[in-house]
Amino acid sequence: MVRLRPGRQHGERRTDPMRRWLGNTLRGVCMGAADVVPGVSGGTIALILGIYPRLIDAVGGLGTGLLRRVWSRSFWHLLGAGAKDPRRLPGDGAGQDAGRVLFLAFLAAGIAPAIAAGARILPPLLSLYPAQMRGLFLGLVLASVTVPLRAMRSGGPSRWLLGIAAAVATAWFVGLPQPTSERATGRVLLEFAEPAAAEVRLTPQNLTLLAPGDGSRPELAFKPVGAAAAPAGSTGIEVDVIAGMVGAAGNVPPGSIRVVEGPVGELSVSQPEALSGGRDPSLAYLLLGGVLAISAMALPGISGSFVLLLLGLYHYVLYTLSLAIYHQDGGAILTAGALAAAMAAGLLSVARVLKGMFARWHDPTLAVLVGLMLGSLRKLWPFTRYTEEGREVAVLPPLGDPEVVAVTLLFVAGVGAVLVLGAAGRRRSRQDSNLGARG
Repeated sequence: MVRLRPGRQHGERRTDPMRRWLGNTLRGVCMGAADVVPGVSGGTIALILGIYPRLIDAVGGLGTGLLRRVWSRSFWHLLGAGAKDPRRLPGDGAGQDAGRVLFLAFLAAGIAPAIAAGARILPPLLSLYPAQMRGLFLGLVLASVTVPLRAMRSGGPSRWLLGIAAAVATAWFVGLPQPTSERATGRVLLEFAEPAAAEVRLTPQNLTLLAPGDGSRPELAFKPVGAAAAPAGSTGIEVDVIAGMVGAAGNVPPGSIRVVEGPVGELSVSQPEALSGGRDPSLAYLLLGGVLAISAMALPGISGSFVLLLLGLYHYVLYTLSLAIYHQDGGAILTAGALAAAMAAGLLSVARVLKGMFARWHDPTLAVLVGLMLGSLRKLWPFTRYTEEGREVAVLPPLGDPEVVAVTLLFVAGVGAVLVLGAAGRRRSRQDSNLGARG
């Protein structure tokens, strides 16, 4: 005889069963929207929404026993019954596995479309407003450091030394030059509608060139390799450009770059020669990035998208997802599928290792995470330029640069958003603790 789970627990609201599952889907939308933004952790959102413990339990509970049950017709009957009413699931191992699968499935039904929408919305913002977006991400990541700091149970010199060592090592690592051979480079000609009345200074911060999307690919962005100056009276200037992301997609044919956003009102661009030198990252490196990103997403305060950004894969992954979802490109679909498989494997394996590390070395692990986050801030400095070799380096903004105000405002907005979300999460945790104590 199959025993059914008890219905309503003490303190639990009476809700329609399907509304519970749909509520998980809406929570998944919030998590997916957070996961696609560097600096916002889907784990933090799960903590705020009150599902983080169940999420960790669901992922940690998946194993070989579930794989055996998937081939059983009775298990699929359990899934169907549980989807209609989770209270109909029995309390044995099969019922618990069915509950975990349904929980993760409805959660994924919200995460996936949110990430797909982000893959279309974010790339244009990153292309047209790179400094402003970096300012936002800098604020998000800096404020997120408070999450692991608050979770530490005790301080001590050894903890701080671990954090400092991790910060120094990370700052050194993210400062290493990325291979420029993976980005397409070339030259374009900019022409002014009228002779320049004064010197026109063009930089990676104030000049963006676009190859508009078509039916086969999304829009691509390019930046000047370094600063260039057109003297007063000139009618045009040749500019060396570099693709905004790694990958062979940047090797666009002549005439592809047709849109320019710059400091001069009427500015036109022509591309006489094809860009070249762009090369896709290796599949092994991409899969490793996926494993590391999904492992980070499982931790409150650590953003998986930020991990991809540190590895130089963030823009490439967004482009690949957009190419697969909105342009049905076969190669992109295969790449996205392989990445999804790697992330699933990472969630089931590396996430368990991290869970064990937290159980055994809670505070030292958190101290290292704090150091990683602080050291990685070097990667998010909003103001940069490219050297003649194509390497991106941080610089101080020119005096009176109008972008400084916008960057500062977005930085403050990022800090405020994380602090508000963190306060909401702590309030939710206290409410759950009080409810459990009364139960």
